[in-house]
Amino acid sequence: MKKQYIDGPMGQVHLRDVGEGRPLVLLHQTAWSSVQFLKAMPILANYGFRCIAIDTPGYGMSDTNIEIPSIDKYVESLKIVLDKMSIKEPVIIAHHTGASIATKFASMFPENIKHLILHGVAIYSKEEAKVKIQKPHFDQTPTENGLHFVERWKYAKNVVGQQVSKETIHNSLMQFFTAGKKEWHGHHVAFTYNLRSDYERLITPTSIISNTGDPLDSKVPELKKIRPDFKYFEIEGGTFHIIFDEPERWCDFIYNNILKGLK
Repeated sequence: MKKQYIDGPMGQVHLRDVGEGRPLVLLHQTAWSSVQFLKAMPILANYGFRCIAIDTPGYGMSDTNIEIPSIDKYVESLKIVLDKMSIKEPVIIAHHTGASIATKFASMFPENIKHLILHGVAIYSKEEAKVKIQKPHFDQTPTENGLHFVERWKYAKNVVGQQVSKETIHNSLMQFFTAGKKEWHGHHVAFTYNLRSDYERLITPTSIISNTGDPLDSKVPELKKIRPDFKYFEIEGGTFHIIFDEPERWCDFIYNNILKGLK
C-alpha cells in the first residue's frame, strides 16, 4: 500500500493507494480518515480493483486552510485530486459524510463516475438538521490525567453499543483527536447540505447500502420514495463502524452484490 500527498485548494491531501484494475475511490465518515478502509482495501484489491482511500481535508493527514468548509469546497478538493491522479471513471464507495460528498460530486460531474455506492445516506429535514447543528461540540481541552480521553471513550462506546470492538473504538478516538477542535466540520457540512435536491437529480448509476445496526438505516424508506429506480441493499446487524469492524463481511457483500459486475 502506497501513501502520497497531492496539493489541493484546502492544502495537502493525503491518500492511500493499493491494487490494480478499475479504481475504487473510498470516502470516509466523520471524524475518521482513510484508516476506516485500512482493513477493507487489501480485500477489495484482491478482488481485482485499485483502491484509493482519501483523507477528507481536515481529517487524517490532510490539511485544511478553511475556517468552516462547505460541501462545494470538499468536492473541489476531490475533483483536483482525481484529476491530478488521472483517475478515469472510478467506482466511488462513500460512507456517511463521505456519501454526502460523493452525492454532490456525482451531481456536478456525472460523466466522471462509473458507479456510485453510498452506504449510510445522511438525508435530513430542516428541523432534524437544525437540532444536529445546534448540538454542542465536544471539548477537547486537555484535562488532568487525560480524563477527556476517558469521557470521549465512554461517549463513543455508549453511542455505538456493546457489540463494537475495543479496537474500533480506539481507532475512532485516534481519528477524532487527530482531527482536533475542528472535528465537527464534516458533520456541519453534512447537516447544512441539501442532499435531497442533488439526490433527486442524480443520473449516475447508483446503489444504496445500509446495515440494520446503523442509525441511518432508518432513512432508506425515504430514499426509496425519492429514487425507487436505484438499487438498495441491506446488511443485517453491524454498527456504523461496520467497515472497520467487519471488513471481510462488508467487502464480500459489496463485491458479490455490486462490484462483481463493474470490473
